[in-house]
Amino acid sequence: MSDRFARLRNWLASKPINWWRSLSVRLILIFLASLFVMSLGVTMGMEMFPPERNVTMLRIFVYGVCAAVVCGCYLVVRRLFYPLQDIRTGARRIREGQLDYRIPIRRQDELGRLSQRINLMADEVQRMLGGQRELLLSLSHELRTPLTRARLALEFIHDKEVRAHLEYDLSNMERMITELLEGERLNTRSQELSRSRVNLSKLMAEVLRGDFPNDRHRVTLSLPPAPAHLSVNASRLRMLVRNLVENALRYNPGDGPPVEVSLEVGDNEAIVRVQDHGPGIQPQHLGQVTDAFYRANPSRGAGTGRHGLGLYLCRLIAEAHGGSVEVASPPGSGACITARIPGAPPA
Repeated sequence: MSDRFARLRNWLASKPINWWRSLSVRLILIFLASLFVMSLGVTMGMEMFPPERNVTMLRIFVYGVCAAVVCGCYLVVRRLFYPLQDIRTGARRIREGQLDYRIPIRRQDELGRLSQRINLMADEVQRMLGGQRELLLSLSHELRTPLTRARLALEFIHDKEVRAHLEYDLSNMERMITELLEGERLNTRSQELSRSRVNLSKLMAEVLRGDFPNDRHRVTLSLPPAPAHLSVNASRLRMLVRNLVENALRYNPGDGPPVEVSLEVGDNEAIVRVQDHGPGIQPQHLGQVTDAFYRANPSRGAGTGRHGLGLYLCRLIAEAHGGSVEVASPPGSGACITARIPGAPPA
């Protein structure tokens, strides 16, 4: 008996002084308090309304006390678990990429400790991603110097075939580095996107004329009858249109219908839609084609010279403007990618 008492004493001594803040202890106290209040109410009711005199009033009084106790318990328990709403909001915002968001710590019970652990997890993830981002940016910057030297060395290569292959590979490497740097800039939420009033119809026509001079017969452009002016970042929007058209041309059959590019403007929003007539995208890949380095077929890429960053940059550019990119691919209809670009920064 003495051993059991000693073990119980040691167990109680190991508990913190504020053990009463535990959720389980608080729930037990709420349960005991509700039982005490209901028994007290029944006793008072029997004294005020003896059963042999007024049974109806006694029942009404007892039911009222029970209803009041149940409502009180509901409000107290709801307040007790209120931090779950903070945890749910924090988990959603962290999942959306807001790694600088932290869950407020309201109490020191199990839910408070859970909030602290989630905040520590967010700190660690932010630290790791920050380190990876810094490494990526450093490597991207460092690679520019040897690439420049390699381009200078190409001038001394007389074999045209070897020179063409090397130029192609160097161009792909330079483009990948540029896209990586641009993606990291767009991922930096602290930088506000600069905007200016731009004629979108003129911008899209210039992109098709300047970046795709040899593929103009493979692309049709549909523009609104009136000039479409909107407040956007012109250079980023050029990149978005160029990547969308380039992606569509890559999968559009050479002997098939041309890629359809259209622009719609309304309600202070531009809608850029690009439709190809290629094999389309499998349904299980639709939600991932705008992720970085994602390829529905990993075996392709070396042949196309692409690295899975084109649509990823399109999504980042649209989101930086406060818009979105939607991907649809009905069976047998190719792929249709729609970019929605608001003409004003998000509130």
